[in-house]
Amino acid sequence: MPKLIIGSQEYESWPPDDPQNKARLENYKRSRLLFKGKHQDVYERIQKWLERQEDKELIYIVCNFAGLLSKVSADMLFGEQPRFVAGEEKSKEQEALDTIVKNNSLHVLNYEMALSASWRGEAIYKVRFGKFADWAETEHAVIETVSPEIFYPILDEDNVRGLKGGIFGWVKQGPGDKKYLRIERQLPGLIESELYELDGRSIGQRVKLNTFPEYADLEDVQETRYPGLLFEVVPNWRLDDEFYGISDYYDLEGIFDELNNRVSRISRVLDKHESPKLILPPGIMKWDENYRRWHIEKEDLEAIEVNPAEEQVGDLPRYLTWDAQLEAAFKQIDKLLEFAFMVSETSPDAFGLGKSGQAESGRALKFRLLRLLAKINRKKLYFDEALRNTLYAAQYLNNVWGRGPEPQDVRIEWQDGLPADELEQAQVEQTRTGNKATSSVRSAVRRLDNLDGEQLEEELEEIAKDEKSLGGQAADPALSITLPGVEGDEEQEGE
Repeated sequence: MPKLIIGSQEYESWPPDDPQNKARLENYKRSRLLFKGKHQDVYERIQKWLERQEDKELIYIVCNFAGLLSKVSADMLFGEQPRFVAGEEKSKEQEALDTIVKNNSLHVLNYEMALSASWRGEAIYKVRFGKFADWAETEHAVIETVSPEIFYPILDEDNVRGLKGGIFGWVKQGPGDKKYLRIERQLPGLIESELYELDGRSIGQRVKLNTFPEYADLEDVQETRYPGLLFEVVPNWRLDDEFYGISDYYDLEGIFDELNNRVSRISRVLDKHESPKLILPPGIMKWDENYRRWHIEKEDLEAIEVNPAEEQVGDLPRYLTWDAQLEAAFKQIDKLLEFAFMVSETSPDAFGLGKSGQAESGRALKFRLLRLLAKINRKKLYFDEALRNTLYAAQYLNNVWGRGPEPQDVRIEWQDGLPADELEQAQVEQTRTGNKATSSVRSAVRRLDNLDGEQLEEELEEIAKDEKSLGGQAADPALSITLPGVEGDEEQEGE
């Protein structure tokens, strides 16, 4: 029986069926269902509900706090685009880096990675040099995402965090019902490609890569010329004795379940009692012996017959009113949400549910979001290192295979994900500098209008023309801001 070797372990089936990997793949499956709002496929209690005859008409309401939690995290992390810096502003190294970011739509890629890392527990960047797609005309450094479901690390036996390589394995559909296992084994400086027959989950004989036409020109072993690994594993967060990351949902599943349960139960009670019942005095409903039924269709009226002499029911007929007394249920929902915010380190203000009203300033909002900002900063620690390594590897491949400039260490200028309170920033700058100018016109326009390059130069030319046509005065002095020492500030920037 052929075996697939991953580090020191040998496997005869795919995916590997050892307890650790089985539990990991099962967690991915559960978390994905929670993120997409399919909670009824996760929780056993709900599945038992829907099996009982009396609950066939039950409407299960999903309060998808899980999906919202992941979206808020991704919005805070990459909703505002970070800036990637390598060298001087207009240097060839910076231009090469900007091209890599643009060619790979890296800002969108980062957002998707943050979203998936939140529910899954980790995400993986992968770098290669080639065409982005078959129809592309040129080759360049390509940055891609890879699902951790197909990734298996090769770890140092003496260090659980010591990554020596990795295996990416996925199932390929062949002619008819025949399936194959495609393996890409990445080691420092090398990529090994393998193809195996697959019988159900059992790994069969190894076959040639040219079994598939698209692999006809693919070599079994390729030298990358890069001294390290061409992939980066980004944990959502993790412990010091584990390799894989931890999902944002790992300690919230019970709260998700009970929140859905309570809201669904309230909905069921309200539906059951939405139509009031009619109370009638005795004798109104007559029994028909021939048809064996009441003259007034009791089933449709949902009427209740009582004896006024025995029960104090007042004037009849009248409707029976029902007091649901659901105050306790709604209080439980409020408490569950409070626990969810606390455990997930998320402020209600991030969802627009803050009880203290709108924040008066950016500083006040930051204090309200203190725990959430700390959580996002924790995620940045992992993404910062992974992105710097990934972009360095992409520059390296461009240099070796595409004649690009020498690779440079990348610095990332992160945003906080919050709306900028520009008035507050201006007041702080004014106070700290003793009412001196802190920004040139060029810097102000670039920052406020998010312009760069030719667009920035064109805007500055238009401003200069407007000032010249107005004799150096602003069109409306009431709206102008005088920045003393701007010329000197620009000279300082140029030095």
